[in-house]
Amino acid sequence: MSGHLVVTGSASGIGRSIAKKFLADGWAVTGIDRAEGTIRDDGYAHAEADITDEAAVDQAFAAACERQPVTATIANAAVTDLDHRTVADLDYEIWRKVLHTNVDGAFLTARAAARSMKSGGNIVFVTSSLAFFDQAKSNDAPYCASKSAVEMLMRVMALELAPAGINVNTLFPSVKIATGFFAHLPDREQAELAPSTILDETALFLCGMAAGHLTGVSLDQERWDSEPEYRARLERGEGR
Repeated sequence: MSGHLVVTGSASGIGRSIAKKFLADGWAVTGIDRAEGTIRDDGYAHAEADITDEAAVDQAFAAACERQPVTATIANAAVTDLDHRTVADLDYEIWRKVLHTNVDGAFLTARAAARSMKSGGNIVFVTSSLAFFDQAKSNDAPYCASKSAVEMLMRVMALELAPAGINVNTLFPSVKIATGFFAHLPDREQAELAPSTILDETALFLCGMAAGHLTGVSLDQERWDSEPEYRARLERGEGR
């Protein structure tokens, strides 16, 4: 199945990799990023916008819908505290920036997507294993808190949008990815970071599903890759 994907954070990293994967699979792709677009493809359109700017996000989706109906959206754009400070040492402004981008930006993206999908579709939030209670990590409070909030946003939207034929899920890696978030690590550890393409296949799966096939689920990329039965259950639409 192909369609029209809107993906945020499309100028680099995971978002750019996902956009290129979907284009190669025959999808039309609209990217949203504060930075200038870096993909040169006839099937790609770029909106230079900040995902925390309500009017800009709505305008980007309106322009996307003019191209062709939006059938899938991936809310991927996010930031973190690159200095990885403790809560006691964290400036309030950094806390606000991370939560504003990762939570408010995800909300505005998903709301615009829901309003744009007149005939059903798929909404996917890229989160993190750090969103979950048993995975709390020192020196990453704003990022952990923001991704946990997005996980709950997904669950609420999955309930609300099921009657409209819109599936809402999250996708998260359980490994560190070469996105720039880990520039503080020593060279040896940076060499072991997973490539930004790691989420490509699962993103394609989640965005190509029929209405009601799978919704309200947090897809663990590591389990998808390593546990055949876990993958088979999700492909059958059986949830967790």
